[in-house]
Amino acid sequence: MRRSRLRQHLIYGEVDKRVGKQEMTPDEIYEEAVAATGVTDVTPLRPGGQKLVFRGLLAGNPVVLKIVLLDPGPVAQNALIRAHREVELLAAVDSPHLVSVLSDAIDIGDEPSAVVWLEEHLDGNDLALRNSMEWTDVNVFRLMHDLALGLAQCHGLAVVHRDLSPGNVRHTAEGRFVIMDPGFARHLDQTALTGIHQPGTSGFRSPEHVPGGSPTAASDVFGLGILAFFCRTGQFPIDPDGDPAAYDFRLRSQQAPAVRALKPDVDGELAQAIDRCLQRQPARRFFDANELLTYLDQTALGRA
Repeated sequence: MRRSRLRQHLIYGEVDKRVGKQEMTPDEIYEEAVAATGVTDVTPLRPGGQKLVFRGLLAGNPVVLKIVLLDPGPVAQNALIRAHREVELLAAVDSPHLVSVLSDAIDIGDEPSAVVWLEEHLDGNDLALRNSMEWTDVNVFRLMHDLALGLAQCHGLAVVHRDLSPGNVRHTAEGRFVIMDPGFARHLDQTALTGIHQPGTSGFRSPEHVPGGSPTAASDVFGLGILAFFCRTGQFPIDPDGDPAAYDFRLRSQQAPAVRALKPDVDGELAQAIDRCLQRQPARRFFDANELLTYLDQTALGRA
């Protein structure tokens, strides 16, 4: 890809802006990333922000190239650690419902200006793009079951995802739901390293995402419940509109309505699963994804 074409697609501030302690331009970072990973035929998938996402070929097979740009200053170290943690997490699990990593995390620059790695290329669309899908009880059950399978791998390693939003879920052409982008994941045994508070995505946050809270596996369960509730009803269980402080207050104090209050025709056992996921108090939810899976497998939909 020529530099002029890269500049057209990166959309990263001014094209000559330099990043990282090595003062490398985005073009220089891109060229080193391509050389370090060996990808060819690279085209942008998700430009903008600190994480740039490209599609490419490796030995003739489609892959995803991810580049995390590191701003100068003390925040660079946290971003560097988070990027390496994301790759280490993906490398530690083997699940068709959690995106696979295909390389180690590679630092670009002697004092890194970026971190790059390769992931499997998933066909289909992000969940956010599937507004026209008919969300029946069966489809919502599949969503919950698939995501619980992926989350169970994370929770088994004492890791919480913390940003289970539509843009981080891919619905493949074969009908499989896959969790992506655990870049804000937190290891429960390493809070000093990874930090506690993570704002998440508005509309898809748990009460524990409010500043001062501490997300746990039950917080991921709440996020899964939001996805299921929204897909089945077309509405958020807790309204995220308006002032962010007011949204935080609603998350802390307001109990989500029962899903059958909006959609009376929802299967009773599925409704119980969604409602339990969305309990305001973590102790009233499923403890983690494994407990949710156990419940789902015992329902009529699970046995079908």
